[in-house]
Amino acid sequence: MRKPCQVDPNIEVSSSGAPNPFSTTRRRFLKRLGATAAGLTCADFLSYFKAYGLPSESKADALAADASRAHDDPRFLVYWFLEGGWCGYDMFNPVMTDNNVVHRLDRVSDERYRVLRWGEENYGIKKHGNIRYGYLAEKGTDLFKDMAVVSSMHTGTGHSRDRLKVHMGDYRFRQTDEREEDERSVMQAFAEVYGQSYVLPSLSWHWWLSDGELNEVQYTGRRGYYHALGPAHAHTIYAGTPAKLKQLLLRMRQDAGDAVSHEIQSFLEDAHSGFLKDDNIAAVKSYHSAREIYLKMSERGQSLDESVLSRLFADRTLKEEFGVRHEDELITYRSVNGNKARSKFSPAANVQAMMSYEMMRAGLSCGFFIESRDVRRFDSHNSRKNLWKKNGDTPVGNKDQTDMMSQDLWDPLHVLVHRLKTTEYKQTGRSLFDCTNMVINSEFGRSIHGDVDGILEMDIPAEEKNQKIDGQDISAHWKVTSCAFLGADVKGNSQFGTVGEKTLHAVPMMPDGSLDPHYDPVTGQLREGQKRHPESFIPNHGDVYATALRLAGISPEGKGRNERPPMEFVLKRS
Repeated sequence: MRKPCQVDPNIEVSSSGAPNPFSTTRRRFLKRLGATAAGLTCADFLSYFKAYGLPSESKADALAADASRAHDDPRFLVYWFLEGGWCGYDMFNPVMTDNNVVHRLDRVSDERYRVLRWGEENYGIKKHGNIRYGYLAEKGTDLFKDMAVVSSMHTGTGHSRDRLKVHMGDYRFRQTDEREEDERSVMQAFAEVYGQSYVLPSLSWHWWLSDGELNEVQYTGRRGYYHALGPAHAHTIYAGTPAKLKQLLLRMRQDAGDAVSHEIQSFLEDAHSGFLKDDNIAAVKSYHSAREIYLKMSERGQSLDESVLSRLFADRTLKEEFGVRHEDELITYRSVNGNKARSKFSPAANVQAMMSYEMMRAGLSCGFFIESRDVRRFDSHNSRKNLWKKNGDTPVGNKDQTDMMSQDLWDPLHVLVHRLKTTEYKQTGRSLFDCTNMVINSEFGRSIHGDVDGILEMDIPAEEKNQKIDGQDISAHWKVTSCAFLGADVKGNSQFGTVGEKTLHAVPMMPDGSLDPHYDPVTGQLREGQKRHPESFIPNHGDVYATALRLAGISPEGKGRNERPPMEFVLKRS
């Protein structure tokens, strides 16, 4: 038996040479595969309708419509991940400090290193509405009305490990362990609930094994990030480039007819209340969703035929809006630490955003994991000696991520949000944005300092100490970070948590989102004579995982193994 979306190598072709999935008879068509009703997908029904037309209005239609309507709560989830580690101190967990690239201190461990332009009008810390932010978030201020920022976060400091936690949440696991049946990524957990009626429910552009430090031999099978957890409709589908995804859709169109069994005919001609049992509700929803998609697309001349699919991702107007250039649709390779070059096999973020919109608008997908294309692009390491030119007197400053943030986040995000807000969902009077929630994050933050006390205590010559101090990474992986939620169900224009300007660590939060009163909110230090409040906490990727599901109306308990609860205060209606 073939697996879902696997292509039969013996597809018949038409006289023109194109695959012809409809060259068989209806009888042969219906007997190709012996499947059960509960296993039928939207793609199965849609392919059947495409080949043979819609059945007449019947009891099946009425029953399916009622059942689907009772369970219809359209939701879309978008993760927007900037891989490599953004500088959170200049983003969503901002801190105001001196710039010791310019004003040196006697004690090197107390120095804070910022970009050379730190302190200029567009290079500082500002407040827009209720949200305090750094210059890297300046271009996103018009989105703040629909955004909730969580500024108190601690994660880990490992690329692959913490990227995996972004997907899987917070619980005890090893990367090299095989993923078990009850584990789920956040997108798999979301698609398990909402993805049944979509042709390609969960699309992702991340490629976890692109991390150049991972030994591919260690991560075969179910190890590391495993795409096939949960039911088939929850599995991760790597979208790749526009050309690759278009090819996949065309192959699905060609192959879907071969997967339609006699159960479809039975369902259409002999529907009764037995089909509305819980174990068949997935097939009922699939049938009704496929019927709606077929009718809508037929009316607009956008049925799933080869000519329409070939026009996907080719709209010049959309490409202009998203700023898509030819090179943006291509993949890139990068070598990490001298290892062989790796790729995520994905286009640039603006192309991913455009593809997400088109798939959402067409009713083909509901979950999207957008990720910066270039491996480790935000991995902005910097040695202390590089803060100044070789003479040691002319400041250069820390690395500036502004352009990367514009290209990989703000510019395409603005276009996507605008399109979602101005596109109606299925003639309901609601926009796509009304049904969508987004998560914006990175695996960890970056440091802006370096402690040299340990070096000074070493029993080595002074010259060697100076070399170690100059060579110290002052923009290293750092557990202190932040994230943002954006969408219709988010408590907009809100911010929770902060980072201490003295400690540079997250200030714990109370369950209602307020700061732990035992901490000074500016310095981040415990007040004299106080201990951390027993109910306070510092969020991590597990809290974000749970909150993303909660925003989608999903109780996160039991959805995967994540042990952290949702941050209810992020929701518009707590």
